Amino acid sequence: MNTQKRKTLKQETLIKGIGLHSGKEVNLRLIPAEANTGLVFIHNVKNKKSIIPVSLNYVVDTSNAVTLGDGFRIVQTVEHLLAALHTRGISDLILEIDSSEIPILDGSSKIFIEVIDSIGTKEFEEEIEPIKIQNPIWVVDGEKYMVILPSETLKVTYHIDFKHPLLKGQSLTIDLNEEILAKEILPARTFGFLRDVEALQARGLALGGSLDNAIVLTEDGYLNQDLRFENECIRHKVLDLIGDLSIIGRPIVGHIIASKAGHALDVSMGKLIMSKITGDEISKFKSKRIHDFLKRKTSLVG
Repeated sequence: MNTQKRKTLKQETLIKGIGLHSGKEVNLRLIPAEANTGLVFIHNVKNKKSIIPVSLNYVVDTSNAVTLGDGFRIVQTVEHLLAALHTRGISDLILEIDSSEIPILDGSSKIFIEVIDSIGTKEFEEEIEPIKIQNPIWVVDGEKYMVILPSETLKVTYHIDFKHPLLKGQSLTIDLNEEILAKEILPARTFGFLRDVEALQARGLALGGSLDNAIVLTEDGYLNQDLRFENECIRHKVLDLIGDLSIIGRPIVGHIIASKAGHALDVSMGKLIMSKITGDEISKFKSKRIHDFLKRKTSLVG
């Protein structure tokens, strides 16, 4: 099986945007890291810093989005950013953020990957070996299920069946090499139903949501007039899946078949892969190496 070189960014950069729920400005700083650091969030609010590794051990919530946390602080909606990092093979990066949620930007991964491409990546000599699925594995939750079959490439067959005339009984099968991910999946925006948006905003949530960063469905159509793909919603479900599974920390080679899945099922599959295919590789996380690296970065550790 072909291995891949570990990568980081060539230089530091800052991404600004609003949080989907808070509606407030978020600053996300992407900082190059040494090989084998992994992806690590630094939650930095009022000079109080917490280290939150991108790891299945740190997933604390999967309702509506994936949230990572250390028991004290959280970072919400990480999947769009992670999908972009995964697509460009970035394995080692410090992600310093001054909020509890990633900026929503346009509701997809398009801007994240554009920023990555404008900076470029640095390749290390160290390698990362993809996980090649050898035998079928699956997770089931009522009518929802996900199966991964052996395959020579990464591909997805996804099925959705929402109670909406435009999203009922829809399926998509697509190969997911780097080029297809970047062009056909990452630009797909998140979506929601107008009735749900109104209920969320009444509870003080989704205050940053708008037609600029989400596809909004009425009872029988779209509020948006600018769909990027005819089936943009199901493509976004694939985006979420790729971002969620990337928390494993290694690329997957297999044919993913998912029906009515979501963040909870994605993370469950990730945990199953780690336990059955690789063992608990999370335990190999080099926390001391990360702390030593952060101490040398005065902008991160006070």
